[in-house]
Order: sequence, then structure tokens, then C-alpha cells
Amino acid sequence: MRKVKTMTSSEKMLALYALLSVACLCPAQQPYSSPGTRVTAVNTRIQTQGVVARSSISTQGVTPQAPLSPLSTTVTAGPVQIGSGDLLEIGVFDTPELAGKVRVNSHGEITLPLIGAIDVGGLSPEQVQDVVASRLKEQNFVKSPQVSVFVTEYASQVVYVVGEVVRPGPYPLLGPHRMLDFISAAGGFTPRAGKTANVTALEDPEHPRILELGSSGKDSNPELSAGDTIVISQMGLIYVLGEVRRPGGFLLNREDALTVMQSLALAEGILPTAAKSSAKLIRTTAKGRDEIPLNLQAILKSRTTDLAMQDNDILFVPSSTAKGIWKGLQNVFPAAASATIYRAP
Repeated sequence: MRKVKTMTSSEKMLALYALLSVACLCPAQQPYSSPGTRVTAVNTRIQTQGVVARSSISTQGVTPQAPLSPLSTTVTAGPVQIGSGDLLEIGVFDTPELAGKVRVNSHGEITLPLIGAIDVGGLSPEQVQDVVASRLKEQNFVKSPQVSVFVTEYASQVVYVVGEVVRPGPYPLLGPHRMLDFISAAGGFTPRAGKTANVTALEDPEHPRILELGSSGKDSNPELSAGDTIVISQMGLIYVLGEVRRPGGFLLNREDALTVMQSLALAEGILPTAAKSSAKLIRTTAKGRDEIPLNLQAILKSRTTDLAMQDNDILFVPSSTAKGIWKGLQNVFPAAASATIYRAP
């Protein structure tokens, strides 16, 4: 019988150490890469995943931010003068009791603690800083005053945009801006906007300028000053109702002359059931409403004058039956109120 040799404690320790060495050396059979290379690979992978994540976020269901107002895209370049209604925030370094907000009164003055009334109308914020600092130093309130003036609300530096724009009202003028900047800030034109803009300067209200919108002329987009007013003109509107192929309202430029026959052409002509000799031109004047009888048959044959249409005129072509004529006249104004509005080509 074979005798089994018993391992001593020293031999057991050597054998265990050999097994552990083999286990640790097994991963070393993989291709070697330095620690620095492995870290770089991990960093690159993380950065790539981050880019993909940001891209997916930016394209999946995120509502884009509204564009900034055109009036906020230009840095204030020109000197801004303080006027009545402006709200100033005044600070004095290390003297909080003299700091605060104050509004310029109708006389162009502000009132500060200890100093009293100061005339700031027409001054720039930097000039107001110098005046306040000088007053504090002269009256021995502060030895070396460091004053800051910030205009938080401009009530006087505005341009007014009215007429056929989406959001009429006053818009701040903080630096040099042109007419189209303010029209864009007001939301653009309404469907009834005409072809001209009336620009009135605060300094010369008796001589407004009439500018053609869309023109590429040198003075078609002027730079504006505080207090100027832009009025966008309105297109004229006429109605052609009754026995026509396309009844409705038609937007027209006020400068364009339009006759009765041309109005019927916009409405795509008269129906066979029309009473051509019993048409009406309904016109509203300062004295009231006029009903002008029209014989369309005679106008077509050049036997009578083809009248010129005016803004808000209603050309009504009745049916050939007497009952239809009376019923149509009763419904002409409700029909005009609910008529589809078309833009003339």
C-alpha cells in the first residue's frame, strides 16, 4: 500500500501562493494597453455619449425659445437722455440710506434724501451720476461718493406704432433703430395693412413723411427718434353682394381707382338670375346712407357712366324676381358683416 505523504504547513503556503500567482496572470494574456490608454478610451466614450444625449434632447419635443425682439438685438450705441416718467435706480457705495428708486416728475426733476430736488431732464445717466456725487461732496455728506445711476424704466424714450399692426403701442428706443425694427417688434402687419406708412417726428409734427412700404429707396427705412410716431395705413374695402359668382369683401389699395364693372370682375361676374337693371350702390357718407340705382346693362353697353367705387361701398346685385329684390335689400348689411374678405390680385 502506497503511503501518502503529508504536506507541511510551509509547503501548503507555497502551493497556495503558486495558485494565486497563476490566477492573477490569466488576464495578462489579453492585449496589453497602458493605464493612460484605457482612461483615454473611457473619457472618449463618455464624451461621445454626452453629445448624442444632448442632440436627442434638442430634437425631441423641446419647444424652441421665442426669438428676441428686434429692439433688443442692438446694443445701445447712442446717448440716452432722461425724461419725464423715467424710473431711476440710484446707488451710493457704502451709503445704503441714500440708495433707492425714484421717478422723474413732469418737470424733469427727481428728489433725493438730504440733497433735495435735482433737474435731470435731458441728462444722460452718467451726467446724473456726476451731479449727485457733486451735491453729496459739496454738502459734506460723503467725502468721496461713488454714485451709480441705472434707468430701470424708460417712459420717455419710446416710439409709437399704431394703425394696421398686430400689437400697436409704444416701444422702447434704446439706441439707434429704424422703422422696420419697430414694425417687426409690433408683430408685423395685419391683413388689412396698406402700402404706406405715415411717420411723424416729435420735433416736426406739421410735416409727416409718407413712405412706401416694401420700397428699396434710400429713405424708405429711416432711423427714428424718441417720440416719433409710425402709422401704418389701412387698405380700402368694398363689398360685392347678391347675384354674383363670388360674393364677398375685397381689399384694395386706397390709391387704386376701381369702377363698378371692375368690382363685378373681382366677384367673377353676374349670375344669369341677376336683375341687371335694378342693382344698387350703397354708400355711407357724413350725411348718412345713400342708395344709388345702377343699370348694369346700360353700363355694359357704355350708355351710362361706370361709377368709381369708394371705401366701404356695397355693390348689391339683386335677383330678377321682385320678391328677391326686396328680400335681398333687407339682408344686404347682415351679408356684408359676415362676408368673406378677399385680397384683390
